[in-house]
Amino acid sequence: MARKANIAREEIHQACWDLLEQNHFPNIPRIADYFLKKDGRHASNTTLLNAITEWEESYKEYQQHQLKELNDALQPAFNHFSREITQTLGTLLDEKQVDLENQQALKESATHQGFLSLSSVLCETQDSLAKVTEEKQKLENAHQALIEKHQMILERHDDIVSHNKVIDSQLKQTQKERDELQLNLSQKAVDLAKLDNKVSGLEEENAQLKEQLHALKNQHQSIQDGHLEKLNKQMEELTQSVARIQIKDRDNK
Repeated sequence: MARKANIAREEIHQACWDLLEQNHFPNIPRIADYFLKKDGRHASNTTLLNAITEWEESYKEYQQHQLKELNDALQPAFNHFSREITQTLGTLLDEKQVDLENQQALKESATHQGFLSLSSVLCETQDSLAKVTEEKQKLENAHQALIEKHQMILERHDDIVSHNKVIDSQLKQTQKERDELQLNLSQKAVDLAKLDNKVSGLEEENAQLKEQLHALKNQHQSIQDGHLEKLNKQMEELTQSVARIQIKDRDNK
């Protein structure tokens, strides 16, 4: 069973790098599973989210730095090789032109020296041309390989840019959700304050009603006592009147 424990932000950052080395891009479920398998610890999603967001910023800077170093390292070599290819091709073209001029001169000389001499010069020229063509092909292949390597670097750069766009989109979405949660929390706080004020008002109103009820009870009791006293007085008067009538009747008899 997982045990609750604090996981430092630096530990979460290191876990992100470890997952990335395993070709898994870090997220909350993967980081939670990482620590669960490692030592049984777990943290709240908010803690993991904040740490992963900080790591993503560091990872973006790391990618940009790597790409810059790669471009800085390969660009001089590419420029140097391009210059060498240009110079070599220029030299080959010059040599080819000289060879062609020599061939033309030899052909003219062979015309005067005979068929055998011309055939010998032609064979040598063809051999020289084959060597130059082979060397030129090697240089063109090397140049093409460098172009393809440079194209791979550009594609990797595009992949990194696309990946960074995805991370930016995720960060914006996370920030949006965080802002919505903060807004909801603020609204809940406002609603709670309103509810507290309403409860206070109701308590105050209840206290006033209790005072009014107590006053009404006292007033009712006072009125009731007054009526009872008046009724008792009337009863006494009635009793006295009946007594006088009875006495008067006895006297008349």
